[in-house]
Amino acid sequence: ALLFVVLSTAYCLSVGIVITLSLTHSHIQFRIIMLSKSALTVVIGLAAFLPTISALAARRSIQQPQLQTLPISPTDNITGLPLLIKKIGLKLGRGKQLREEVVHKYFHGVDTQNIPQIVECFHPEGAIIRDICSLANRDVPYDQVGKLVSPEFLGERCREFLAAHPDCKVKFHHGPTCGRGLNNNWVYAHWYEEGTFSGNSQGIEPDGSPLTVQGQTRFLVGNDLKIREIVITRTFSRWEEALLEKNSK
Repeated sequence: ALLFVVLSTAYCLSVGIVITLSLTHSHIQFRIIMLSKSALTVVIGLAAFLPTISALAARRSIQQPQLQTLPISPTDNITGLPLLIKKIGLKLGRGKQLREEVVHKYFHGVDTQNIPQIVECFHPEGAIIRDICSLANRDVPYDQVGKLVSPEFLGERCREFLAAHPDCKVKFHHGPTCGRGLNNNWVYAHWYEEGTFSGNSQGIEPDGSPLTVQGQTRFLVGNDLKIREIVITRTFSRWEEALLEKNSK
């Protein structure tokens, strides 16, 4: 498309070239006005900037939101790159795709009920979970919301949820997308889950109601490609509501 614009511009400008022929004695004098020189300058300039324009267009396309319907499976890019190159890129604020893949790996673990894969996504020392919609946090200032929990704790909570909803499937309205800016390590996702409350978990009998949970979550992914913090705004399933009621008694 850019090449077409360049050629079209050159053609239009060349039409304006005026050639005056003057016959004097035995030779012909060609006088080409400065418009032809200007046209050539414009064409050369556009051609010189063509790689830059293409690179900017490609960069813009990379930054567009990812709209995958389902979580993608883990790729070799997360651990397959040479360690030194990976660390240098992350230190320089690059590697946003790697951070997005970590979040995809987490959601894929939920989607496939792979608890070890879920646990592996979090920092070994734990992650801070800020559940904005939790009833326990209703009157708590934002900076005081959240607690540090272990990866094993998070894995067990996922196991309990999946036991209650054995056919749970994760889908996206807006797939995991890392924020812009060199030092923005937050990955955002707008997800929803489908399935049924058909399994017994934590002593709560299923009622067969549909699972219609959704939420928006941001994940802080460190340079070690481990999730260190989660901020979540979401709805609750029937099972979660029953569990909250049970635990409040």
